[in-house]
Amino acid sequence: MPKQLTLEERKEYGMRVLDEIARVCSEMGIRFYLAYGTLLGAIRHKGYIPWDDDIDIWMFRSDYERFIREFNDRASSGFRLESYLSDGYPYLMVKVMSTETSVREKLLKRMDWLGIWVDIFPLDYVSEENTKAIDEMVRLEHRRWCALFRHSTIIGKAKLLGYNLLQHDTTYHDFLHDPADFTRRIHAMHASTVPTDLVKSPTSENSIRNLVYPSSCFDKALEVPFEDRTYPIPAGYDELLKRVYGDYMKLPPVAKRKLDKHLVDVRLR
Repeated sequence: MPKQLTLEERKEYGMRVLDEIARVCSEMGIRFYLAYGTLLGAIRHKGYIPWDDDIDIWMFRSDYERFIREFNDRASSGFRLESYLSDGYPYLMVKVMSTETSVREKLLKRMDWLGIWVDIFPLDYVSEENTKAIDEMVRLEHRRWCALFRHSTIIGKAKLLGYNLLQHDTTYHDFLHDPADFTRRIHAMHASTVPTDLVKSPTSENSIRNLVYPSSCFDKALEVPFEDRTYPIPAGYDELLKRVYGDYMKLPPVAKRKLDKHLVDVRLR
């Protein structure tokens, strides 16, 4: 039976995926930035948050869409990108993964193509047009969750029902719909590339409504240590981290320093 991976081994495979993304981005002339908990880890821990194994990055929309189109043709052996351009894809963000590894999620039924991944989120300029569309985007996100119901484990189904999906104008047909179609529609509504003073990333209902950042935070990039490498972060990282985490240098209580066990089986193929 293939070897189960330790947390440290999982982190190293994540770094290999990030290295490959960085290589392809350099080849394509695309800028990316460490994002969310990965950005926090870079600033507070000079690497992964000790109790986390995720890697998240941002790209501006035009680079993001080009990266999706071209990555698999440029990638080295052992890496693959999966996105909402494929039917049945269940996620809102794009994933680049290691094909040398196999993972199983707690909330979704087994998907044999999954491997240890890096999540890539688009950055969209906030225009008056897509601000007005926020309520519709949130409704589409609830409908996407309905479409995930038949792809979910028993635990996932219970969580979805607890999300009060039926209170958000969803219908029976949404449960039979392709989740990737809702994702494509959300991204199409969100995808503004005309520069404005604000940017946001459609990653969840909360971020669709609330997480808006000054676009000036991304005007420049800084190279900072992350584990034993260096990667780019937005020069305005302090403003970004305060908006997401508040007093971000303060460690959470010990009881909350736990790995999010959304992956229940991580091994080599």
